[in-house]
Amino acid sequence: MSITLLRADQVRNLLEVDVQPHTQLNIIYGENASGKTSLLEAIHLLSTARSFRTHRIQHVIQHEKDKLTVFARLQNGPHVHQLGIERSKRKADIRVNNETVHQTSVLTRHLPLQLITPQVSSLLEQGPKMRRRFLDWGVFHVKHDYLNNWRAFHRVLQQRNAALRQRQSIQQISVWDKALIEAAMVITQCRQGYLTALLPMLQQYSHGLIQLQPELSYQQGWPVDEPLDKLLSESLSRDRERGHTQYGPHRAELMFKFSGVPAHEVLSRGQMKLFISAMQLAQVTHLSKEQNIQCVILVDDLAAELDRSRRSALIDLLMATQAQVFITVTEPSLLDIASDQGHKMFHVEHGRVREVQ
Repeated sequence: MSITLLRADQVRNLLEVDVQPHTQLNIIYGENASGKTSLLEAIHLLSTARSFRTHRIQHVIQHEKDKLTVFARLQNGPHVHQLGIERSKRKADIRVNNETVHQTSVLTRHLPLQLITPQVSSLLEQGPKMRRRFLDWGVFHVKHDYLNNWRAFHRVLQQRNAALRQRQSIQQISVWDKALIEAAMVITQCRQGYLTALLPMLQQYSHGLIQLQPELSYQQGWPVDEPLDKLLSESLSRDRERGHTQYGPHRAELMFKFSGVPAHEVLSRGQMKLFISAMQLAQVTHLSKEQNIQCVILVDDLAAELDRSRRSALIDLLMATQAQVFITVTEPSLLDIASDQGHKMFHVEHGRVREVQ
């Protein structure tokens, strides 16, 4: 799967964009604040309906404009798909193959996307929510019923937590437990199975980029030697006091260590960027093997914190995935790209994007 046509209008400082990316590698270069990252942001919007730079969509819409639009034509083998999104401050209108859809998950399935930015270290440094999101992205794309179970669990969890906060009776609260446990077990089994399949690829990419082998541990959100129904019953009084459910996959943790030390404590900034890239490359490769689906990979400021040899190693592994890759840099000379390697170059200046022959 690759983007063969990309159009964007009224996205930040970008002038009207109309480009035909290469199916393999796309180098986007220009000075800082020229609009390079905004071009990646437009692609990200088309996959998730969200920006990766801000939670406030009004900051992405061009100044004094009411809305932005992004459109792409995708080539997936012999199949061609069209995605479009129009975002105002109040709503998102999504079109897939000229039909209106109401769930952003439809966009994500059509355009699976991985993002590597200078801020990727937050995946290891921040709380477990980020790592659960990383894990759920992978399971979502290879287990097509996973999203329904995930939504069912969080819907029941929300209802149980509301009952806890309202100090309802034990009988009223416990009525949610059966559905909660059923969805929790499915989520946990899917996550564990996915991690088992992912680990060999992660170790391979990690060794290739930082010459270190990671140790992975998954804590499911409750003690493995205790039944979840028993824990929910025994913790009910404490749950009522706190107003939330203590046990379940919403409390799961995914941990990465090297020689027993948490990754974020032992890796340098450059190594951390490369290791997280290895995590994402492993997901891309796993998706390709399991579903024969290729991702789009966005890499913002690839050169940041990496010396030339590490930049070259990362580019080689990115290209080996067969994914379509978009990389931003200030100068193309920062990247060692072979003349016979399939790629296109785009220069961004004052918001204008033009292909460089």
